[in-house]
Amino acid sequence: MYDVVIVGAGPAGSTAAKTLREKGVSVLLLDKASFPRDKTCGGGMPTRVWKRFPYIEPYINSLSYGSDTYSMSLRYKLHVLRDAPMLGMVLRLDFDAVLLRLAVEAGVEFRPQTGVVDMQVQPDRVLLILSSGETLEAKVVIGCDGANSLVAKKAGLSSSDDMKCVCLVAEHPMTEAAVEAMYSKQRVAHLFIKAQGIAGYGWVFPKKQCVNIGIGEFTSAITTNSSRRSLKETFTLFLGSLKAQGLLPEDFLESEAKGAVLPIFPLKKTYANRIVVCGDAAGFINPITGEGIYYAMASGQLAAGVVHEALRADDFHAGFLKRYQQRWWKDFGRDLKVLGGFNKQWGKNSERIVRLLVRDRKLAKMAIGVTGGQISIARYRGLLYLRVVYVMLREAVSPRKAA
Repeated sequence: MYDVVIVGAGPAGSTAAKTLREKGVSVLLLDKASFPRDKTCGGGMPTRVWKRFPYIEPYINSLSYGSDTYSMSLRYKLHVLRDAPMLGMVLRLDFDAVLLRLAVEAGVEFRPQTGVVDMQVQPDRVLLILSSGETLEAKVVIGCDGANSLVAKKAGLSSSDDMKCVCLVAEHPMTEAAVEAMYSKQRVAHLFIKAQGIAGYGWVFPKKQCVNIGIGEFTSAITTNSSRRSLKETFTLFLGSLKAQGLLPEDFLESEAKGAVLPIFPLKKTYANRIVVCGDAAGFINPITGEGIYYAMASGQLAAGVVHEALRADDFHAGFLKRYQQRWWKDFGRDLKVLGGFNKQWGKNSERIVRLLVRDRKLAKMAIGVTGGQISIARYRGLLYLRVVYVMLREAVSPRKAA
């Protein structure tokens, strides 16, 4: 019997495995894929990821020192340029493979091309039935198996909530010189609020030798007034707009796009007897931006800590593992809840919001800090509300005055 089996070797699973092994725990890590394997993702990573996990910094593909945020009409543009990085860019094909390699180098046993097709939680163990027909036994299982988590489903944790972020993403290869010529040496990222009218946004993320283009729509924010054209058609229109603005190479091919569906709200419960779930499997996604790498790695780290304590106490009941949920809630859960309250704003007219950000740099700085995770919205939302009210009143008195 294994002490710990982790299902899924993405950022959550590899981080949990590495953390446990460094605590002296023997770990088996499973994934249905072989690595390196790609994942549909923008690859934009907030700076807090490598501040919390400094060992990943050498593996960041490139850094963006600025951003341009556009209103739906393109009338307003918020330009920000900084001396310090705003975003780190990664290639998921490489980044996930590096995290896995670091886990294996720490002593984690890894089995690729090993899917889990069934799971049974028993009083004294967890049985995992593999795609090969083999059965494994574990004292505890950590589910890091993505948005459609089998572990969460079999443990009775999965939600019937159909609120998702649906996205289309493509990465287009470019020379490093071409990237710098089109997006500057600072590799300015471009964000399009409600691109082509969707309840979400579009992005252009320049990396070292490629550019990542994508659009994401939040189904939770779709209203009867929202555009109902297909996301593929919207993506085509978005590409045309980018080319017209000189933000996309003419040889970019629409056929390069791949789709993905992500959960946007955490599960109500992320633990059960002998089970905890992390990352996408737990619904840990920023409900405003769709970013999930930070929450995946942070939840993997927290889960590993609790599971290590459970092993030492020889207690794997839900009552003990509940402390995992208490810790992620204290760490980032409050922020996810508050951010979730703003999710429906994607379905509303955001023109005025971008205009206010353009006209008040302090408000813009706060908004960027909140969405990027540098500022806790749960802690500072009162100040943010006050600033919004102040800017709106100032604009009402002097609508043409810029900050």
